[in-house]
Amino acid sequence: MPGKRKTIFYLIMLMLLTGIIIFFYIYRGKIGKIFLPFIMAIIISYMLHPLVIKLEEKNIKRSTAIMLIYLVFGIMLTLLMIFIVPQMINNTRELINILPGITLEFSDNFNGVVRVISSSKWPDDIKSAIFRELNNGVAIVENMVKDALRNTLAGLAKTVSTFFDLILAMVIAYYILKDAEYFKNVSLSLVPRSWRSWVIVTFREINGVLSRFIQGQLLTALIIGILETIALILVGVKYPLILGMIGGIANIIPYFGPFIGAIPAVAIALIESPAKALWTVVAFIIVQQLDNGFISPKIIEGRLGLHPVTTILAVLIGGEFFGIIGMLISVPIAAIIKIIGKRTIEAIV
Repeated sequence: MPGKRKTIFYLIMLMLLTGIIIFFYIYRGKIGKIFLPFIMAIIISYMLHPLVIKLEEKNIKRSTAIMLIYLVFGIMLTLLMIFIVPQMINNTRELINILPGITLEFSDNFNGVVRVISSSKWPDDIKSAIFRELNNGVAIVENMVKDALRNTLAGLAKTVSTFFDLILAMVIAYYILKDAEYFKNVSLSLVPRSWRSWVIVTFREINGVLSRFIQGQLLTALIIGILETIALILVGVKYPLILGMIGGIANIIPYFGPFIGAIPAVAIALIESPAKALWTVVAFIIVQQLDNGFISPKIIEGRLGLHPVTTILAVLIGGEFFGIIGMLISVPIAAIIKIIGKRTIEAIV
């Protein structure tokens, strides 16, 4: 009988998980818009919670502590807006302006290659095949430039919406931090008494894992962004601030992030010279070695306890179904599923 109950339980859990995945996939656009402020609020809460606890230990009321932290971060954000954001806007504007030049650069190179091949003594069928592939390559580059322009402009158009989402997220985060015990008690009241100890232990473990992951990843992203910006300045690549920021944010994505973050910087360096592009690659490799060898192990102890294959699979699935956001949140979600599964098996075996 216990074996039969266990099998039924696994089937129910599998059906429930499948249903949730299908539901989220079908309505992912609407769900993303609705839950984005809440996801941002949870991230903000995990970032600020240690600071709130430290201020509470100094006999400062929780609500006052949160407002003090918001005030300090508000001042820092204002200074950032005054001194750094204008530079980033200028870099972005210049970057948009030079994107069409990338096509011209490739077209000039294309014409030079065409002249060399045309004057060669190669057979006509080989020349035709090469010209066909070169034309395909130019078409791909042109489409990439057009897509980059379109996506950049679309991203700028969404900036206002994202700003309001951030404001809403900060309001939600305030109440999550202020009334954490209230939410905990209400949630536990909905759980049968026989399951409460299991729920407390499970969610305490989830909370610890997510706290270490979110705080560690954001701090790591900041450090990597600064290091890559400095590296790009030393190499002499244009727009180091915006490109370094892209590299730092992309670094949050496990395994694939460093490659994604390096592509824009290498592409910009390649326009100036292949040698500069090569040095840019070397600079990014050095930063990644520092990250893998010293930064991440010190900041994120133990990580999420996931096997590398599981992590890669989670990132691929998240990216396929939900894009960049999916790649960012897939790994912690996989860790949560692992913890719940482990605790569930321990409870029923």
